[in-house]
Amino acid sequence: MQIPAIPAGRARRAVRFLAGAMALLVTASCGTTEDIASYPCPFVGAVREVSYMTKFQGDSQDLSDTLFEAKIDQVLPAVNCVYQNDDGKQAIVYDIQVKFLAQRGPKEREGVAKFDYFVGIGGPGGQILTRQVFDSEIAFENNATQAITIEEIQPRIPLKQGENGDFYRIYIGFMLNERELAYNRKNPR
Repeated sequence: MQIPAIPAGRARRAVRFLAGAMALLVTASCGTTEDIASYPCPFVGAVREVSYMTKFQGDSQDLSDTLFEAKIDQVLPAVNCVYQNDDGKQAIVYDIQVKFLAQRGPKEREGVAKFDYFVGIGGPGGQILTRQVFDSEIAFENNATQAITIEEIQPRIPLKQGENGDFYRIYIGFMLNERELAYNRKNPR
């Protein structure tokens, strides 16, 4: 099986990440000289119930009408997150790769699986602080029946005084409509 290359535009689009209420900005620099090896990183993981999807043609949910199935195959956080201290404001920056796998269904004719996924940040007490939605696609090149793509994201989580990575969780999942979510609940994996 030949695994297709990942288009550079998709990786760049995923790096344009999470601005707004939590100021989750893209950054690549390290602004602290403290020993960060002992600082904890946030938990990062896929939300099980929305970590896979089956896209059907039309309103049918018969497997013969499947366009594609996709799943979050792996969530690969960096070995260490980076604690930054810029002008007295501390933040965590974390490099994360999300590997998506898609399998072509019998009704798929376009040669591509298109889907949306989210990255959410949970804070103290489990409260969801922010969520950003991204679009992605996986091309079935050379009439392949399976393909992968890897999205790279880099959230920046501002910290309040006394907080560290243990206070936060980073959740990843597919954006499903009610019908797709009901299908997942009826057919858990």
